[in-house]
Amino acid sequence: MKHSILIDNDLNFYSCTKLFLVLVIIYSVIGCVPSVNQPDQGEFAWPPPPEAPRIKWLKQWYHKYDFGKPNQVLTLLMGEERSIRLRRPNGVVADSFGNVYVADSEHHAIFVFDLQKNVLRFIGDGTVGVPIGLAIDNKRGIIFVSDSQLDKVFALDKESGRELMILGDFKNPSGLAYDEDRERLYISDTKNHVVKAYDKDGKPLFTIGKKGSEDGEFSYPSYLAVDRKGWLYVVDSFNFRVQIFDVNGKFVKKFGKLGDASGAFSRPAGIGVDSDGHIYVADTAFNNFQIFDFEGKLLLWIGQGGKSPGEFSLPSGMYIDKEDRIYVSDTFNRRVQVFQYLREKK
Repeated sequence: MKHSILIDNDLNFYSCTKLFLVLVIIYSVIGCVPSVNQPDQGEFAWPPPPEAPRIKWLKQWYHKYDFGKPNQVLTLLMGEERSIRLRRPNGVVADSFGNVYVADSEHHAIFVFDLQKNVLRFIGDGTVGVPIGLAIDNKRGIIFVSDSQLDKVFALDKESGRELMILGDFKNPSGLAYDEDRERLYISDTKNHVVKAYDKDGKPLFTIGKKGSEDGEFSYPSYLAVDRKGWLYVVDSFNFRVQIFDVNGKFVKKFGKLGDASGAFSRPAGIGVDSDGHIYVADTAFNNFQIFDFEGKLLLWIGQGGKSPGEFSLPSGMYIDKEDRIYVSDTFNRRVQVFQYLREKK
């Protein structure tokens, strides 16, 4: 009997020792797993020294592990958990709290990188078909989503994903922009070659353009942006240019041409405007985004093909928030990259 007790005690001691060693290993590596948002290659900024930096790389969004990766030892012991990640990101916006919303046409849903809740969640799944463009109404907490498969634009509650409104009568709607000061939604009705303006409740206000190449005319308008004074910027895709309109939809100016040199466009995509009025245009063929002044003069370009910070594989959607953070959907790298515009110190 005593011998049996000794054997049991030895087994218990062995088990406890093994468990203790496992725990020591686990705790020794906690915090050793780098975040995907913190590459170890150093800081990335453009232009390079000795010039003063104007654009700085901040982070990138992939999947739920952007909020913290699982411990490597726990993964080894318990098996690897499969994670849903971005697969074909396109439209992107951020709300006033910094939460990032990404339209993923392959997942048929909107990814929400929720910084307030520190979690990845989804809206629109089961509602949207192929989401393309996004816009946000921060006052009412609404995400607008263009759906190129269903030819509709949905207004969804940004928290619950509840369907609040549906707009129709489009052919391949794509780019969206929401003017919060005037409570106005702009929609690129791409295959009808027009841009339509609606009030916050979905009432039609006016239509801009028709098919053509003259001022105020379009050939497959796509991505949209609104600047601080409410002027509308339209990527006129197959006219290879950007057109600018005032708050009444009146043509103001245009810039851009087809070409493979810096300052020209090949496949222009997402567009944004920072607080100093600089205009950013992503180009899926160049794997970069270019920055212009209001006159259309090229100031700087960022990017080339690749997977490192500031490199792209078919960049598409773009959004610039009120803090001058620049969000770019890096489609074939299945991520969103975030940059910061650094205003010149006066």
